[in-house]
Amino acid sequence: MTGLLLAIGILAVSTSAPIVRWAEPAPPLLVAAVRTTLAAIVLLSISARDLGSILRLSRREKTFIAVSGVLLAAHFAVWIASLYYTSTAASVALVATQPVFAGLLAWIFLGEGIARREAIGIAIAGIGCLVLAGGDFLAASGDALIGDGLALAGAVTAAGYFIAGRRLRASLPLGAYLAVVNAIAAVLLVTSAALAGTQVLGFARDDYIAMSMSALIPSLIGHSLLNHVVRRVPVHLVALAILGEPIGASVLSWLFFREVPPSNAVLGGVVILAGIAVGFTRLGNSPPASGVESEP
Repeated sequence: MTGLLLAIGILAVSTSAPIVRWAEPAPPLLVAAVRTTLAAIVLLSISARDLGSILRLSRREKTFIAVSGVLLAAHFAVWIASLYYTSTAASVALVATQPVFAGLLAWIFLGEGIARREAIGIAIAGIGCLVLAGGDFLAASGDALIGDGLALAGAVTAAGYFIAGRRLRASLPLGAYLAVVNAIAAVLLVTSAALAGTQVLGFARDDYIAMSMSALIPSLIGHSLLNHVVRRVPVHLVALAILGEPIGASVLSWLFFREVPPSNAVLGGVVILAGIAVGFTRLGNSPPASGVESEP
């Protein structure tokens, strides 16, 4: 049963990028704002009883929650925008480098060492990024390079989000934590969209349905199932399974949007995933490497 739930969770998070494609031409900021707002509303209603625990946190812990919300907002803003510039395969492969940046940030800010296998994984993933971005450069695709950069920024902000929130989850119910950080992200994204004069009305009905589905399927169903499963099976097995997300997203984009991944995105993506598998997953029962978690 746990294996089935894990498979459903991976399939659900794999729909994130294709659903954003479905929402086009709705602006990225609007898609991000709707996704976090709807997710926050549902999570706040489900976790209402646990929200009082936030008041008992120290000022330092509350600061970490605020930082987590800011980084989550930034992650959705830049990663969703990346899908408007580069291919789905390139975007999801680059944002999958989040464990690499989590390990580096933990080393820089938390003083955690980087194991030899993690260093090897980082090097391999870095080569994959160069292959992917280099192919876009040779193709003289300026938009694709912008998208690649935004996807990498999405990986960095996701890594920061997990690092900031890692210490909180032991003292705060997961549902309450996710509800509050999504609410903070929603407020920031809605405010940013308003200040930027983002168009809200005038899109097709399917665009609004897609924006709503981005909250329901990858956020509420996908991430809820993964967080449920990770408490029952070793984290390294979940982390290894999550490497299937870029493959699932690319296959779904090909099936529904006839988006054929460019060869450099396929090759670079394979190398990136190989690096993450080598450096940030475990074949035995030892603890997982730093920051191996799914994309928000």
